[in-house]
Amino acid sequence: MFLALWYYLQGYVMITVSGFSVERFVNMATFRGIYLWNIQPKGSAVQMNVSIKGYSLLEECAEKTGCQYNIVCQYGLPAFFKKYKKRKILAFGVLFFVVALYTLSSFLWTVEVEGNERIETEDLLAVCEKMGMSPGKLKWSMNTDTITESLLETFSDISWVSVSMKGTNAHIKVVETIPQPEMVDKTTPSDLIAKKDSVIQSITAEVGTPMVQSGDVVKKGALLISSEVIIAAGEEAEVGREYVHARGTILGKVWYTLEEKVALQNTEKKYTGEEKKDKSLLIGDVVLNVIQPNMEGTYEKQKTGGSQFAIGDFQLPLAWVEETYKQYETVVKEKTEEEAKKEVEELLKKKATEMVEGEIENIEITYHIEQDSVVGTAMITALEEISEEQRQ
Repeated sequence: MFLALWYYLQGYVMITVSGFSVERFVNMATFRGIYLWNIQPKGSAVQMNVSIKGYSLLEECAEKTGCQYNIVCQYGLPAFFKKYKKRKILAFGVLFFVVALYTLSSFLWTVEVEGNERIETEDLLAVCEKMGMSPGKLKWSMNTDTITESLLETFSDISWVSVSMKGTNAHIKVVETIPQPEMVDKTTPSDLIAKKDSVIQSITAEVGTPMVQSGDVVKKGALLISSEVIIAAGEEAEVGREYVHARGTILGKVWYTLEEKVALQNTEKKYTGEEKKDKSLLIGDVVLNVIQPNMEGTYEKQKTGGSQFAIGDFQLPLAWVEETYKQYETVVKEKTEEEAKKEVEELLKKKATEMVEGEIENIEITYHIEQDSVVGTAMITALEEISEEQRQ
């Protein structure tokens, strides 16, 4: 392979040799150190390759053997330059493409993160950018070992990380530590208090002294189960007191008020059916869009396609982008009061489901008209666990 590359750079010719002593011609040339290869019959003649330098030494061999030789074709780099010598613009274009390709491939264009669940991707990329690794930076200025150490030092939740670069892409693979289970302290004395206003529906005290009963109205912060336990001997004699970590289940009835508004008029998009496509070349973050479609009116981008240019696994910082635009008109749509009320009801029920922590027992909705809109007010009754811990 090395020899073939050498003769390509030096240049070589394909010749045909004819006569009665072709074999003697070949032997004589070989004896004189002229390298001939790819020798094969071609009709009544023999075809072979010889270097440019060797070709100039064949005349004496032809005279002594009575053979004739002719050039079929010239190959190699000198022949290529000779062929395109007068096509300077093409040569400049090829040179410019090679230089541009080398320059663009010297930059980092994408940074991919894999394996993170608890750590935000943006936080990882921010640390990498601080260490000099971000899209648009020269690859040679980045030290992957230093970036790896910085990520391990910054994030205690990372047990292992790998930073590698392939082509114009950087790949960060993260393995997070196993989260420690939440430790529940059952020894420190603490009370259970109400975290919201409610009416007690049921109370079950596992540990501690209950301070309320079913039907009691309690305010936020009221004591529900006390950590103080009276130790008695018999029915009346008090021996002493101890303080425990109160535990129990307290269900309370809670009320919420929500409000939603829906306009009786709203604007919607009505598509006309006309579509236009736009194609552009993306070089890094620069978009080259020489020919753009004439889009008079209002259009909405529906989808984006295209392809990323690559040589094997090496992704070039070049992409062909295709975008489809659909024309639409803005129309005003009228709603009846019943339609608006139904929409308000759906919004209120969805909001109530997201807000209530327990079971919704009842939703009562009242409506009224306000400035061309239907306003709905919902009174929600829910059954929730209302206790929270308060340490002594």
